[in-house]
Amino acid sequence: MRKIIVVTIFCCLFLVLNSGCGSKSSKENNTETSSVSDQQKEPAKAKFIKLAKETNKKMPMPIPGGIRIDKVEAVSKTEFKYYYTFTQTPAVSAEEFIRNTKPALTLGLQTAKGEDLDMFRKEKMNLIYAYYTMDGNLFAEIQVTPADYIK
Repeated sequence: MRKIIVVTIFCCLFLVLNSGCGSKSSKENNTETSSVSDQQKEPAKAKFIKLAKETNKKMPMPIPGGIRIDKVEAVSKTEFKYYYTFTQTPAVSAEEFIRNTKPALTLGLQTAKGEDLDMFRKEKMNLIYAYYTMDGNLFAEIQVTPADYIK
C-alpha cells in the first residue's frame, strides 16, 4: 500500500518536472489575490495558458503506480491545476493519501529545478493536484501554496 503511494508521488513529481514547454516571457508584476469565488478571480496569464496548452498536447499520459495524468489547466492568475485519474482503485483513504502525498509534493517542488517551476515560484502560483477515480468522482485534491514550496 505504501509502495503504491510512494511510486505515485514520485511519478507525479517526475511529470511536474518534465511538463515544461520551454516558453520564456517578459517580467510581469504579480499581486496576491485572495481566495474568492471562481467568477471573481482574475484570468490566467497568457504564459500559463500557453504552458497548459503545450503540456496538454502530450496528454493523457499513464504513470506507473496505477495513475494517469489527464490534463493541466491555468485556472486563474494565481492557480495552476493538474488533473489525475486513478486507473486502479486506491488502496488508501483520501485523507491518508493527502497526508502522505502533500509532503512529498512539497519537497519535490522545493528541490526541483526547471523553467516551469521557476515561473511558478516567481509568480507565487498555487499548485492544485486533483485526483479522480475511474468513475469521474473527485477522490482527493491537494493544494500546494507558495509558502509551502518556496524556501
